[in-house]
Amino acid sequence: MANGHGRLALLVGVMATTLSPPATAQEPATLGLDHIPVVVADLERARTTFLDLGFALKPGRDHANGIRNAHVKFPNGAGIELLTASSAVDPLSTHYVNLLRAGEGPAFASFHARDTQQLHAALREGGYEFRTDGEITELRSPGLAFLFIVRDNRSPTDRPEHFAHPNGAMALTTVWIATEHGDALARLLVRLGGRQRRQQVLAPNPTAATVVSLAEGEVFILPKGHQVLAGRPVIGASFTVRDLLEVRQRLLRAQIQPWQGSDPAERVVVEPKVAHGMWIEFLEGP
Repeated sequence: MANGHGRLALLVGVMATTLSPPATAQEPATLGLDHIPVVVADLERARTTFLDLGFALKPGRDHANGIRNAHVKFPNGAGIELLTASSAVDPLSTHYVNLLRAGEGPAFASFHARDTQQLHAALREGGYEFRTDGEITELRSPGLAFLFIVRDNRSPTDRPEHFAHPNGAMALTTVWIATEHGDALARLLVRLGGRQRRQQVLAPNPTAATVVSLAEGEVFILPKGHQVLAGRPVIGASFTVRDLLEVRQRLLRAQIQPWQGSDPAERVVVEPKVAHGMWIEFLEGP
């Protein structure tokens, strides 16, 4: 497996042969997991939570539309963006304000494709309508409106200390998505170079899922019933760490009780009520 998840030895088995990207004149775009924007009511409180979880944070900035943010980052640009909006002054801040009325949690899932020309060629060949805003590509399909693709979320202001997570986190390896449009999402990701299979996963309980492996990371596609908040498809994320004992000790010092679910010896899971609306899973990895 691309990210070496030990817990996925719990396979019920591949239910169909792995699907390869369609053979076309264009090479499929090379996708990786990027950042997950998470709307929070109180940015300072959310910062404290993620520091307690053992993540290093890169400070964000105040935007002209009132959005404020902070970042959990990894060298490839992936991670979590904590953000809040105090008032609705433009379409994006209005969207975040409306989401916060329902509750905190992930607003989008993003992927990176380093070659934008190749990405757009693959989308056109697949019949996908999209719009661009600078280096951001958004799908026009309502069922895929919760995702976007960036060229590069890495920044010249990233520093080694931003990646030195005290909990030993090394990478964002999996994003969990629960949606009624799972087939459409899988088709898109396969069109853009992913490899699809069907297997049982832990998210957080054992469940059958469509898993799409990307060049960097994986996506668990789950039934809509797994949503934490209705209408919010992104429900969780997995991170590889050096040593689960380090994570457990850090949570103990912060008085954070991990979720007491299945296979607690092989992973540490933090519930959405603690992690501002999303499941956070820690797994030992290479």
